[in-house]
Amino acid sequence: MRRIKKIIFILFFVLVPIIVVWGYSPEPKQFVINQTFDTYSNPFFNYEITKYPSNVEIISESKGQKLTIGFVTDPWNLNFGILYPGSYEKRHLSISNNENNKVRVNFKVYGTVKPLISFNKNDFILLPKETVYIDIFLNTTDKTIPGNYTGEIDVKVKKLRAESLNWIL
Repeated sequence: MRRIKKIIFILFFVLVPIIVVWGYSPEPKQFVINQTFDTYSNPFFNYEITKYPSNVEIISESKGQKLTIGFVTDPWNLNFGILYPGSYEKRHLSISNNENNKVRVNFKVYGTVKPLISFNKNDFILLPKETVYIDIFLNTTDKTIPGNYTGEIDVKVKKLRAESLNWIL
């Protein structure tokens, strides 16, 4: 019985933190200006990261001011345009798992745009051959300070290197 407790202790307090640290990614020093794709691996997982530039300009509303409306049609662009304080904007992404095993999907936001961004779904398991549609919201309040908010939204897909490791995904 003591031996089993010792093994559980080692697994939980030694192995689990190592696994978590290997999945950690620091904030980028420079944000991408176009959609980019990156991969890396550790002993347990293969990672695929798609990085999207993101920005919004918040302007003060003044009487008689004309707001120029522009459309961004690039599917890789998460530019939210020009907004007034107290308004919001929404973008969509579809994510598909073409693998034969489940994967974990996680969104990370970096930069000054970070406090304004939220997702309808984050940090979830995507089953084989499944597709999900993600809403990305940029929300401002009446107290949001006018200015240019920039950053990056990363979509990290974590894939198991061995199916026997399903329990740690």
